[in-house]
Amino acid sequence: MPFTNPRPAAISIDFGTSHTVATIRRADGRVHQQLFDGSPQLPSAVFMDDEGGPVVGADAVHSGRRKPDRYEPNPKRRIDDASILLGETDIPVTSVIAAVLSRVARECAHTLGTLGPVTVTVPAAWGPTRRHVVADAATAAGLGDVDLVAEPVAAASYFVETLAIDIPPGSGVVVYDLGGGTFDATVLRRATTGFDVLAVDGAPDLGGLDFDQALAEHLAATFQPEDERWARLTAPETPADLRHRTAFMDEVRQAKERLSRSASTELTIPLLDADVHLTRDEVEQVCKPLVERTLRVTQGVIRESGLAKEQVAALFLVGAASRMPLVATLLHRELGIAPAAIEQPELAVSEGGLLAQHTVSTPISVPSPALPPQTAPPPAATPAAAPVPATNQTMPLPHNSAPRPPSQPTPQGLGAMPGPVTQPHMAPPVPPAHMSAPTGPYQQQPPPGKDGPWLKSKQGITALSVAAAVVVLALAALVAFQFLPTGGDTGDITADGSQTGDPGDDPSAADDEDEEGDSGSAASGDDGAFVPLSEAVLGDQTAAMDAAHVGAVTQVRTGQVDGVPVAVSAGDDKLVRVWDLETGAEIGAFRGHKDVIDHLSVFEYEGRWVAFSRDATTEAVWYLDDPENPINTRESTYDTIYWAGVRDDTPVYITDYEVKQLFTGAVLGDVTLAYGDFNVLTGIGGDLHQVGVSENSVFVSDLATGEPVGGTFDQLTIDVSAFTAGTAAGRALGVTATGDGSIQAWDLTTAEPYGTPGMELLQQVYEVGLTELDGKAVAVVRGNRGMSVFDLETGAQMGEAFAPHTGAGEVLTAAIGAVDGHPVVVIGTGDGLVEVWSL
Repeated sequence: MPFTNPRPAAISIDFGTSHTVATIRRADGRVHQQLFDGSPQLPSAVFMDDEGGPVVGADAVHSGRRKPDRYEPNPKRRIDDASILLGETDIPVTSVIAAVLSRVARECAHTLGTLGPVTVTVPAAWGPTRRHVVADAATAAGLGDVDLVAEPVAAASYFVETLAIDIPPGSGVVVYDLGGGTFDATVLRRATTGFDVLAVDGAPDLGGLDFDQALAEHLAATFQPEDERWARLTAPETPADLRHRTAFMDEVRQAKERLSRSASTELTIPLLDADVHLTRDEVEQVCKPLVERTLRVTQGVIRESGLAKEQVAALFLVGAASRMPLVATLLHRELGIAPAAIEQPELAVSEGGLLAQHTVSTPISVPSPALPPQTAPPPAATPAAAPVPATNQTMPLPHNSAPRPPSQPTPQGLGAMPGPVTQPHMAPPVPPAHMSAPTGPYQQQPPPGKDGPWLKSKQGITALSVAAAVVVLALAALVAFQFLPTGGDTGDITADGSQTGDPGDDPSAADDEDEEGDSGSAASGDDGAFVPLSEAVLGDQTAAMDAAHVGAVTQVRTGQVDGVPVAVSAGDDKLVRVWDLETGAEIGAFRGHKDVIDHLSVFEYEGRWVAFSRDATTEAVWYLDDPENPINTRESTYDTIYWAGVRDDTPVYITDYEVKQLFTGAVLGDVTLAYGDFNVLTGIGGDLHQVGVSENSVFVSDLATGEPVGGTFDQLTIDVSAFTAGTAAGRALGVTATGDGSIQAWDLTTAEPYGTPGMELLQQVYEVGLTELDGKAVAVVRGNRGMSVFDLETGAQMGEAFAPHTGAGEVLTAAIGAVDGHPVVVIGTGDGLVEVWSL
């Protein structure tokens, strides 16, 4: 038999400002990230413990909150310092970096048994002095003589070799690397043996940390700015104040990350002991000057490279901070190049280091144009934004009365969390017709700047000429809409879960509403009177939950307890409550959260309904019929949760890149998600697929590969403001809502439009849900003035608008359910109300 000479295992390390990532290539060719405490990202933080030894990673972060004077969260930013003071010990910067790399060496040696060749990536603009610091630290850490690879070369190699992006030899690519603490823009030319660096520039003082600082300054200037305690958070002097400052910046960072996948979120300000509502629009307004600074640097390196525009074949986004939606939007707008983005840009450099040429030669950095201040000043006279909950989640549209076999998968789209990924070999799901219908709300995630009326959008002027013909009709319709109260005109939603239902009754026009819509009275207009379900038609209020929550209701789902249909609501008060869907009576409450709940899933497993709730610190799994005795509670991760339900007889949830056992949190496999502005996981043709929107076009992709499947959908001319997907009327459908109010369904199996577009002219659309009424596929719309329903086949509005709530008390979240076959929608409002309305 022939002899073989397998190549040795290799390691590539991306030593980052905030996190360090190590990718391993085994001798058999398998490539994967090394896990540190269960995560592929090792915090680059170092803490000096009482015994005088350095602690690295998550333990350092934890200890640093208690004793911040002994803590350095970002040693890469200290690369030019001779030493770093940790407590009373002055440590050479080489030794601090070596501590981080030593942790990597130990973990990789434990995985592989012995270390093979090691590559460490460094910024392309770094000179020999900085590179020698890293090389010396690697040697001190036991990694031996390492090869240094320029980070943009590694990133470009990953996109081309691993993702198979075709870049012809001689063409140029731009690598836009926005990390935790630094920014680099590099132009490279594809050569036959790799990439050559043509031009590089950057900002060593600009990264995700600076976005965090800008947001912190914005909060200090706009929320109770007269409070003297702000000085202790912004300029701490005592150890106690340093701890509060650390906790505050953690809150800011986590809120920023959540807003990359959601339209709004809540964060707690230490010392002030106050919860603050923050929207994506606010974040983008604050951070836009910083992103524009990176654009000028990028434009400068392209010009310096000497390449013509047509010679630039691709723009690659890497670095965790590049995930911010504003980055891709502005780059595309200013450079005219659609960025190639991945869901986990922080992993690209490490994996690419295994593929790249071992070179660190770089050209002289390009002088940057005049740059703005490091942090953006708070915008002048920023109006108070209406409460807007997270919106990456899909609205539930199930019929909950029929029991479902426990072996059938329960796809539950989750939206409001950030969202990306990689996947293992999983058993194919049961066909969608047999999927347990989850319960949750819509899915919505408005793109930047879509909160204003459509007339203000970039398409508004063009659309005006078309809309002129319907102005008269719109004015006439406004008369019928007068029952809606006036108030603020901003808002958003949260939702989660999707699938078909069997609502039953034939809906018809609603009765006149009480002019004081926020009162929660029935459609009949009698204060406190609700229409019995047996008599209710579309738009009638059938129940309300008394004193549901203190503060906004941010999540609503539906399910069952002992055969009784229930609503499950979560609010700013950190409580999750369970309600009888017919009577409005409270059944129970889960009180195990200490922060605002950012995710809530509800689905059936083995005859009992399970809830999965998460805040910034705690994940909890519990039964709806026994909320006081959770199945499991554990520390939260930062992963986006896209789907929760039953697959292959096992309760699981799907995160950015993994499938996990819901009850234990154990990793069962990997998934790979494509980049999208909106993302839903739903069943199509017997398999669970990702369905999303990118560049205003719907796409369907395979979870195992992240590659698109099926045909190509038409691109919409107006920006998409809301999206969902699921099955209704026997079809797998996606539904888009655009900035002009157009509601369009898409057949996901044929990639063709389905039916006639509807038009919501009387309110801004923030969220759209999909369900079935009387055999018809319909869209349930949540806007800034209430709810409305559209027949997706004809485009006609069904009945009148209902559930009128505006301003600070507008509808923030919704979920569809059923009581004895009667379809209903449950809403949660900004002033703590939970109400049930007939469909």
